[in-house]
Amino acid sequence: MAQAAEPPTDPLPQTIFSPDHLVKRGWCTVARDKQCAPAPHKLYYELHGEDKPTSHRLVFTMGLNNSSFAWHNQVSYFATLPGYAVLVFDNRGVGWSDTPPGAYSTSEMAKDVEELLDFVEWTEPRSLNLAGVSMGGMIAQELALLIPERIRTLLLTSTMSGSRFTLPSWKAASMFLRLSSGTVRTPAAQISLVTATLFPEAYLETEVHEEGEYKGKKRREQVQADFLRRYHIGRRQSARGQLGQMAAVMKHRVSADRLAKLASAVPHTAIIHGTDDNLIHVQRAHELHKDIPGSRLKIVENAGHALPSQIRDEYNAWIRENVEREE
Repeated sequence: MAQAAEPPTDPLPQTIFSPDHLVKRGWCTVARDKQCAPAPHKLYYELHGEDKPTSHRLVFTMGLNNSSFAWHNQVSYFATLPGYAVLVFDNRGVGWSDTPPGAYSTSEMAKDVEELLDFVEWTEPRSLNLAGVSMGGMIAQELALLIPERIRTLLLTSTMSGSRFTLPSWKAASMFLRLSSGTVRTPAAQISLVTATLFPEAYLETEVHEEGEYKGKKRREQVQADFLRRYHIGRRQSARGQLGQMAAVMKHRVSADRLAKLASAVPHTAIIHGTDDNLIHVQRAHELHKDIPGSRLKIVENAGHALPSQIRDEYNAWIRENVEREE
């Protein structure tokens, strides 16, 4: 059972999320068991919306090298809906969470989340709707196998099981190599590289039609401004955190047998993936769908890896449709 962290010596960090629907935020100490990490560490979390046992409880798990702030399009939507509660957190090794030493694993990181859920007392059977993107989807698979009795809906975005050997795309490998080598030095250059990898070029060249300061400008400018905003609000990820999380992705393996077990233990699983994903090929989604009998599969044409941002409204509607579906 996770315990409350010691009162921080520093004030709570600046956050991207609105205080209007905030329930609580802070740190939770996890991994007191030596099998989960070399030493206990703290996870930063925020809970928004209507925190009631009868609410639709959404747990959002972020991907590689990205903080919980990347869920701002989902938190701002679901936390304002009647009957919804939203939990977001920074994985170990990124954001305002601690960075323990060593190579991480998705099973260890899932245990972190279980202890956080215990801490916020989200423990009722079939009460959780678990959404994960990319590495977060890998953690979500392990968490669903760890606490299947608590999960009602598993929502897997731009992710894979790792059960089949695949080589990363050249575009993905190039981005990670350049970022980790330090050859891309300025925040603007880093954000430009990440943007070009996470989003299809055709999308970035389209014009923004929504009202606001970016109306009439290219999507690329809007996307990069959003990254830069989060960059300056958040905390820089250390090299140790980058390598630790990368190790978790590289080691991730959930076999077809374990996925079949997941399918029988979790009532609803839905999978969404873009056809133009440069990081995880869309074929991985078809494999997940095959290996999780009864799962729903949605393939989004002309969409890249960052679906929560690129197709914000469609993605939020997809989550809501699956969370509110009848038994």
